[in-house]
Amino acid sequence: MKKLGIAIAALAGVAAPAFAGGLNAPVMESAPIAAAAPAPVQDENWQGFYGGATAGSVIGGRGTYKFSGAGDTSSKLGSGSYGLFGGYNFQQGKIVYGGEIALQATDYDLDNGAGHFNNMIDLKARVGMAYGKFLPYAFVGYSQGQWKNAGGLSNDNPDGVNYGVGLDYALNSKWLVGAELIRRELDTDFNGGGGSVENHFNTVQVRAAYRF
Repeated sequence: MKKLGIAIAALAGVAAPAFAGGLNAPVMESAPIAAAAPAPVQDENWQGFYGGATAGSVIGGRGTYKFSGAGDTSSKLGSGSYGLFGGYNFQQGKIVYGGEIALQATDYDLDNGAGHFNNMIDLKARVGMAYGKFLPYAFVGYSQGQWKNAGGLSNDNPDGVNYGVGLDYALNSKWLVGAELIRRELDTDFNGGGGSVENHFNTVQVRAAYRF
């Protein structure tokens, strides 16, 4: 019996390491890591005064002379302008609104005639929505130009409505750049006759401004 007990103990000592080596350690699954939420885009502060320079080019439209008892004479308008502008923005949340004035030296003229604009003033009421550093907006307002005909004859200054869309981009807290598409519909009576002149045309304008 003593020898049997010694044999059993020896077998147990040999089998124990082998048995233990055959066991797999339990796999511990790591807890899922929650994805970080993206930081919200901070809208630019657009409120305050601004002023700068603009330049533009006519991209479509016509000047039309109308006389009683005679047919209309119409020609394409072309060429460009440059000038200064300034305004003020109010801001409530994402909504940005305000007013702007622009004074421009122009070379808007008829392709097939001597009529042309020497100068232009634009008044605009604007409203837009801030998206980070971008400010898309729409506007409507009043425009008046100094129109000259052949031989130096002038009309009553043509005036009327302007409207369009634009986009400003904040380069930093002080400087912005942008672009506009503006439609002007300006009419006047003809000086020295019984007719009128209608100038309805579109202009693309680029702009840069400093914010005070």
